[in-house]
Amino acid sequence: MARLTVPTLAPLCLVHVVEDGRTRRIAVAAAGRAAEDLLTTPGTRDEVDRAVARVLAAGTTETYRADAAPGGRGPQPGATGYVCVPLTTRGRTFGVLTLLATDRPLDGHVIALAEELARRAASSADNAHQFTDRVRLARDLQAGLLPPELPRIPGVDLAASYHPAGEGLDVGGDFYDVFPLADDRWALMIGDVCGRGARAATTTGMVRHTARAAARLLNDPAAVVAAINDALTESTPGQDYFVGADYFVSLVYGELRRTASHLTVDLMRAGHVPPLVRRGDGTVEELAHPGGLLGIDREFNDTPCRVHLYPGDSLVLVTDGITEARSADGEFFDDDRLAAALVAPRTLAAPTSSPTSADLIDAVTAAVTAFAGDSTPDDQAALVLTAA
Repeated sequence: MARLTVPTLAPLCLVHVVEDGRTRRIAVAAAGRAAEDLLTTPGTRDEVDRAVARVLAAGTTETYRADAAPGGRGPQPGATGYVCVPLTTRGRTFGVLTLLATDRPLDGHVIALAEELARRAASSADNAHQFTDRVRLARDLQAGLLPPELPRIPGVDLAASYHPAGEGLDVGGDFYDVFPLADDRWALMIGDVCGRGARAATTTGMVRHTARAAARLLNDPAAVVAAINDALTESTPGQDYFVGADYFVSLVYGELRRTASHLTVDLMRAGHVPPLVRRGDGTVEELAHPGGLLGIDREFNDTPCRVHLYPGDSLVLVTDGITEARSADGEFFDDDRLAAALVAPRTLAAPTSSPTSADLIDAVTAAVTAFAGDSTPDDQAALVLTAA
């Protein structure tokens, strides 16, 4: 901003802002030695500092002209005038734009231009501040909807990833969770709530908390998913049958047991991307078990499918932000490319070694990025467990 004004409006421009209760000069632009010398002249520097303080307090423009100042008040010597313009947004003055002249008074035209520049600069700064706050808030909320870290399960290698859509301005609806149950069982789930923002966050929290509470009381994955569906359909009283598109959820919920030789996982799929099993030999199987979306029909009846994972086998769960990622010409990444990325991950340290869960997630992320680029219009989440 300071460079925009020099020398067109004035030979010297200063910008001050208030940070942590203190006034700081953050920018200076000068045209020529005479203008630079003003910065080292005690009288000029002190008077400008006092003027900046007055403008910050009053929130109004202050001007000085040497030929009109009574009693010699103002910068000394060499300054023919100054204007201090407040940087104000939403009723709060957070800084001051100051122009000093050395060769001519600052006329009304220059003052008007300075005030317009200050107005636009303040608006831009406020927009940038709001953008930063919004991103930070969205990230904080999203972090609260995901487990802070994955648990350690003996005999199981776990990894997960979450990539927000676009610049992460809104809370997304993708989530995952892993938590312990009684009798050495573990619950795991991944899902996608329709929509974004506060409503998606509220619904995501409802699904996660309902699952955690129901899973500890009900020794049946189908009953747990039915309880989640009940919570969703009962959250909008007065509506019949159709709860509405704002609340529907896709989900994969599973309960894991360890045996002496392998892992057993009972899976429920409700309208979600089909789970994939990558066997230790590199073959990939799709578990296309049917199941409707949650939060649509008050009646939910389904049964789980069972999968056995032996050492080196992996269960791969993703959200549709991965399978529906689009290339530049609009083609979907799709289930086939997802399976292909899992067959021979290029991220392995040694080609003959078995991939870890993190290796598989890295392979999927790399394949999606190569196909669709870094930016995505939808959230992308993945949860992978490998039998050790």
